[in-house]
Amino acid sequence: MTKKISSKVVRARSLAIYELEKFIEYVGTLDSELQPDERIVLAAFLLQGLPQLFEQNPVLMDQVKVIAVKMRLKRRHPLN
Repeated sequence: MTKKISSKVVRARSLAIYELEKFIEYVGTLDSELQPDERIVLAAFLLQGLPQLFEQNPVLMDQVKVIAVKMRLKRRHPLN
């Protein structure tokens, strides 16, 4: 039996894919001689390192946590 995916999750995934594509384009600007597959692999490598980057940068981690709290509050109080 397949689990139905909510429209909110579908929209969120679409946004994540869109932003990932923009990030891959950005990675290509770091070295214009990279092939498309190499840009994707480099972007994946950078994404893999993000948790460690957040852990090593408390200010950045705090900013992410603040955004998460705001998202939760918005869900609880959608008119705000």
